[in-house]
Amino acid sequence: MSDSFKNIYVVLHNVHSASKTIETAQVVYGLGFSNFVVSKAEGSAAQAGVPDANRLAMKMKQNFMVLPDLKDVLEVLSIKNPLLITSPVLTKDRLDLNQLSERVKSGERIVIMLSGSNSSFSRKEMDLGECHSLDAIVDIGPAGTAAIILYALSMKK
Repeated sequence: MSDSFKNIYVVLHNVHSASKTIETAQVVYGLGFSNFVVSKAEGSAAQAGVPDANRLAMKMKQNFMVLPDLKDVLEVLSIKNPLLITSPVLTKDRLDLNQLSERVKSGERIVIMLSGSNSSFSRKEMDLGECHSLDAIVDIGPAGTAAIILYALSMKK
């Protein structure tokens, strides 16, 4: 894995589904990225998804954190301007993967936040950072979104 990829943190926020949690963890670790964070896990995500994702991280010798909310993520990771990937219906700003790749190559710490909720991020949460979406018709979910972004970054080494 590229050293610059060690500065990429994928955050799954406000997730209620165990399957979304573990699928996103599999994508992150499976594509060679080592930092996965879950914030505001509730319901089956908290009871089954988080333990399964933790088990996977330990098995693959990767990093896994669970934090109560997005503000805690920003504080712990010392991030001022995270990248929030929202539903395409919430923003006209599309993610520029070339620009993101340049930021990664510069060694900058990048936090890519994905919503585990069907309703995406709240307006208050969206005010915490840069909001972009994939060039898709509808939201494809956190695992699909992570797969596209991380695969594209890995191809631009």
